[in-house]
Amino acid sequence: MRPSSLETGPRPLTETAIGFQRQRPEMVHQRTMVRGKRETLGSTKNKEGAMSAVVGIDVGAYKHVAAVCRAGQREAERAVFRLSANRAGFNELERWLERQGPVERVVFESSGHYYWPLASHLHHRGYQVAVVNPLRAKYFAKSRLQRSKSDPADARTLAALGMSEEPRVKDPMLGAEAKEAARFWGGLVKEQGQVRQKLLRLVEIGFPELKECFEDPLCQTALAVLREAPTARAASRKRVSTLADSLRPGGRRRLGEGKARRIHELVKETIAPPELDDQMGFEVGMLIQQFDLLEKQIEIAEQRVAEVLDSELARRLQTIPGVGPALAATFIAEIGDIWRFEDFDQLAGYAGVHPKEQSSGTKGQNPETSWHMAKTGNSYLRSAAYKMAVVGTVHNPVIRAHYLRKRAQGKSAMNAIGHCMSKSLAIVWGVWRSGLDFDPTLGRPRT
Repeated sequence: MRPSSLETGPRPLTETAIGFQRQRPEMVHQRTMVRGKRETLGSTKNKEGAMSAVVGIDVGAYKHVAAVCRAGQREAERAVFRLSANRAGFNELERWLERQGPVERVVFESSGHYYWPLASHLHHRGYQVAVVNPLRAKYFAKSRLQRSKSDPADARTLAALGMSEEPRVKDPMLGAEAKEAARFWGGLVKEQGQVRQKLLRLVEIGFPELKECFEDPLCQTALAVLREAPTARAASRKRVSTLADSLRPGGRRRLGEGKARRIHELVKETIAPPELDDQMGFEVGMLIQQFDLLEKQIEIAEQRVAEVLDSELARRLQTIPGVGPALAATFIAEIGDIWRFEDFDQLAGYAGVHPKEQSSGTKGQNPETSWHMAKTGNSYLRSAAYKMAVVGTVHNPVIRAHYLRKRAQGKSAMNAIGHCMSKSLAIVWGVWRSGLDFDPTLGRPRT
């Protein structure tokens, strides 16, 4: 459902529309729906003396459960309200909410996409909506020694959490379009990576000599050869001139006589099993078609991300080598309001790129094996930091210097990449909060 009159501005989204704000709004300025009318929240009672309430809603694919916690109460009421995830259920919920008196806020868990329709509906009806991390609700329930785990119990937990901790309220769909566009792009990139791994397996079986000719047997030039001859025996049946004329997509840079002649000589004595030649050729052809389709879709999806999120911040982040429109949009959409993090360590913890110790007694005495990346928090943000780190080891002088420094200290390649992920996020932090373009001289180690 798209916002209409309550939308904070026309697309493309700006930084303000994504939800950036440096200060948390005071509760006195918040307004809530009281029997169809908006009233300012100044205390827990309205003009008629009715106590305010917090509603917690546990969402599901087909059914939702709502519970209410009254002001001054530690626990939510035992009775719950069940509704269907459709228009009739939403209308029934509105009538139920009106009977509860003034509702201070409605609390949801950020459980996938299931809460979006109902949260958007309630926001458009004027209710204050707060969305909390599922881990926050889980540990809140544990702190109260809650033993049962059910939909009604989860709804009561959310209602009690909302009354006790007063989680921040905001438009639940603020920046959702940019986040969805960035995640869709990331999903396509991930799918292409999976297809690439399948292709690499087939090359090792049906065209192993290709690895002797190319450092990356799935580079653009190698893929051009596979389009012409998907297996080693298929290449042996081709003329050298035919292989030499293999072109990259778009007609750029042919293979060349020298490389074609070397491939032709190697495939004459191929070690590929002849029994699988036909099947390998069939599978390689299918996967290359899928790879090329995903390549086109990734390009279109990246253009879509650039259209949805066009702001000065996005431009500044793209001054960082290795950060394109889609990656910049991912950082903006997943981080949201960067000013809610007091320091970089909090942002690193949110992304899960901070180190975590795993040791007990004599186990894990070696610091090289007892410390690992936490890998908690926002996996989409962590994935963006990984992509930026991998590209940065080649194109970003700050990240490359950091990578080489860690390798010189004896770190493995993947361990060094992990350190570069934290470095990448630190660069995003600096460019974002400083309001300045990327400057490689600022990222050099102190001497």
